Amino acid sequence: MKRIFRSKVFYLLIFLVTFGIVLVFNNDKEPTEKLTEDEFFTTLEDGKVTFLKVELQKSVYEISGRLAGYEKDQYFIASVPDSEIWQDRMDHAIRGHDIEKIEFTPETKETSGWVTLFTTTIPFVIIFILFFVSFIFLFVIKRMKHSK
Repeated sequence: MKRIFRSKVFYLLIFLVTFGIVLVFNNDKEPTEKLTEDEFFTTLEDGKVTFLKVELQKSVYEISGRLAGYEKDQYFIASVPDSEIWQDRMDHAIRGHDIEKIEFTPETKETSGWVTLFTTTIPFVIIFILFFVSFIFLFVIKRMKHSK
């Protein structure tokens, strides 16, 4: 009876893990439309934008948002260069219209690949060394018991 229960639990876990992986990699939050700079500013100046999320990445603003008439899961994306002309144009267009929500995310500093490598591997190295040292101690203790 235990064998059947264990195998059912095992297959259930495999199913749940597979289902979770599929859900993670099947992210349906794709933008419905990619706008050019001019299309973005035209829709912004016409007051058709209801939500904006602006992220500064290197020297480009990555803008995503929702236009009037879009459903909750429909978005557009646009890329705008980081220059004073574009910033002034965006500020002027935003002030002239009522936008429900504006999120601005400053540029994020990316962590170095070396830092990521060391912080992920060092714990495993420490655990491996601890197991190795404990195995050597056990081996030495057994040898000492047999030699007496």
